[in-house]
Amino acid sequence: MSSNTRSLDDAADHIIDTLKHFLHVDTLAVATANGTGSRILRAFSRHEISNPNSTHITLLQNYSTLVLHHTAPILNIPNIHDDQRTASLPITQQLEATSFIGIAVTTSDHHPVGAICAWHHEPIQLTEQQLAFLKSMAAFFGYILDLENASVTDSLTGLYNRRYLSHLYQNGSDKQYSVMFIDIDDFKDVNDTFGHDFGDVLLLQIAARLKQSVRKSDILVRYGGDEFVICFQHLVENQDIDFVARKIKDSINEPFVIEGHTISISASIGISAKHGAGSSLKELISDADQAMYGIKQNEKNL
Repeated sequence: MSSNTRSLDDAADHIIDTLKHFLHVDTLAVATANGTGSRILRAFSRHEISNPNSTHITLLQNYSTLVLHHTAPILNIPNIHDDQRTASLPITQQLEATSFIGIAVTTSDHHPVGAICAWHHEPIQLTEQQLAFLKSMAAFFGYILDLENASVTDSLTGLYNRRYLSHLYQNGSDKQYSVMFIDIDDFKDVNDTFGHDFGDVLLLQIAARLKQSVRKSDILVRYGGDEFVICFQHLVENQDIDFVARKIKDSINEPFVIEGHTISISASIGISAKHGAGSSLKELISDADQAMYGIKQNEKNL
């Protein structure tokens, strides 16, 4: 397990262990945002400690997703069986709980990235001290998520970095990816001519164009100085990834305007897609890198 996942789990364990002694509720859960909704990291019931991979916990994610989408920091539902937001949820009928309270976990820029949730068989009435403590736990977890996010993202472009790929290597073995390896041609000449600060601005603009060319579910990584990797899930047809590659090449071929200078660049792209072949993500990236290198060498020989 990667250190990223391990530390988040440890933080969630600490929050649950602390709150279960401080809040007199039946069930507690700590969740993180996963792009489309939420994922329960840890949950606790006074009757049993629930398995985070169970169907029961998966259904509890509906509640944490409600907190993430709620406009106020705290969502308080006195009766989950009467409230229209929760009455129709499948998990509500299975819960003996009557009331629910959830607090959003936010990053330093106030973006919701998780939730701390509590259920109880009676209406939850927190004292000012309990509410303040719950808020402090949410702030603590937000701080941890800020640190983790910084450790797996590139400081310049905000894209994922190679450390995040290490996390995928260890935790994505059940997913089948297609991989694209992108190298910006003659980027060193730009740095040599205009300076590294200018080159950084160019990289930012390249990253922005790459984001516009892929789906939100695709994983975009700054692999090295002027190298990028894109990991695609559920892109099973070769013509689909070829279409995306052409789209990216055309996007990068469009001139960039920086500090009054018009810059024209190009990119070499290698693709690896071995669906059903059992190749690991690390092997697919290596194959895409070799394919890119072969294309670059062929272009130089033309």
